[in-house]
Parts: sequence; C-alpha cells; structure tokens
Amino acid sequence: MLKHSPLSRRLSILLATACLLLAGCVTETTNRLAQNKDTDKAVKAYVEAGMLYLQKRQMSNAHRTLHRAYDMKPNDPGVNNGLALFYGIEGDKPQAEKHFKRALSADANFSTARNNYAAFLFAEGRYDEAVEQLERVTKDYRYDRRFTAFENLGLAYQKVGNNAEAQQSFERALKLNPNMPVSLLELAHLHFEQGDNLNAKRYLDQFEKISPPSPRQLWLGIRLQRILGDKNKVASYELALRNLFPGSPEYKAYRAAN
Repeated sequence: MLKHSPLSRRLSILLATACLLLAGCVTETTNRLAQNKDTDKAVKAYVEAGMLYLQKRQMSNAHRTLHRAYDMKPNDPGVNNGLALFYGIEGDKPQAEKHFKRALSADANFSTARNNYAAFLFAEGRYDEAVEQLERVTKDYRYDRRFTAFENLGLAYQKVGNNAEAQQSFERALKLNPNMPVSLLELAHLHFEQGDNLNAKRYLDQFEKISPPSPRQLWLGIRLQRILGDKNKVASYELALRNLFPGSPEYKAYRAAN
C-alpha cells in the first residue's frame, strides 16, 4: 500500500457505502435464506448479508455468505463486487481484481463496482488505469454518487501530474455536493501553488467550516497567512499544528522551514 492518500483511506469506508446502496441490511437468518425459492431474491439477500458481515469485519461469515450467493449466480455483478471487496480486505489482490472484472463484464454500467475498482487501482499505484475507470463513472448520470467519482478523479489526475484536469474535477464535485472537504482542501492547495492566494483562502475557509483540523490544512494555512499578513491567524495555525499533530510530516516541514 502506498502513502495514505484521501482516496486510499476511502477504501476503508467503501463497505459501509456499498451496504447503504443496497436495499437494506438483512435480518433474516441463513437458514431462512436457504429456504428462499426465488433465486434472485436469495442471491440479493446473501449479498446484503455478506456486505453487513464485511462492514463488521466478520470475515469467515462474509466469505461463507458471499460464496453461497456465488454458487447460485456466479456471473451476478453484485455478487462479484461483494467478493472483490472481500478479497481486497483480505489482501488477495489477484482475486479482488478478478471479481471486479467479472462484475463489470456482466454489467458495464455498474458504476458502484467501477468506482470501487478505481479505488483499488489507485491504492495499487495504477493511476492511469484509475483515471480511465473514473472518467467512465463520471459520465454515468444515473449514478447517485457522481460527486465522489469526480473527487476521486481529481485525486487520480493529481497523481498523473494533470493538475488542470484535477482542478476541473474537484470543481465539478463541489457543484454536485458543496460539502466535500477533500475537494475544498485540494482546490485550496492548487490555487496556492498557482499564486492565487485569495481563492486559496476562500476554499480553505470553506473547508474549515465543515471539517475538523488536519495537518495538511494547518500547514497550508500557516504558509498562506504568512503571505496575506494575518499574524494572529498564523499563530493560531502554528499552535494547532504543534499541539494536535506533532508527529506529522507537515509539522516536520514547518519545523524545517523555521
């Protein structure tokens, strides 16, 4: 695994998101599921149960339940997406990728699986491939989480050195959902790097209204306010960075710069 980027960290919450996107987490027992004569309903229920087990990190139960669904419908896209997430958590990368590809082969318009696959590719450092997958997701106007796909795409563009496209992607994300801390902070950084300090401050102020402090935000705030000349704000940022994140790379950079 590479450096813990915002998109890499998002892998840890994909399971909760996937579970919420389903019809609801099941309360049926596996015995009742087994008695279900409707194959499609039974498979859906097994997948929902498996995702709930994954969310709780009950891996043996998740494996058993998802494979029951797989035995019934091995080409079902939801089943394969669930198994891909399972194997991703387990660290079995070849199996995770195999099931992501099977899910998308069965349903090329399954944007939830494609977004998950892009996150997997990003975490593996395969940024160009992640960009390709995310560009497809952002074109799916039926996908109700396009704002997250645009944000992820912005992060992937940054990794391939395309800051212009990254900026456009973050801006698109905020048009769909204005309360996205990652997009706000990345736009603040991009404008700061361009010397556009007023817009950098605007995005940083918006970030601070909706998100708790982070070392990346505080170090940016220190550098930005040193230019803008607000000494009280600089002191406040410095105090927070020193007290809250003394072991962070940003604090080390701050110390080295002083």
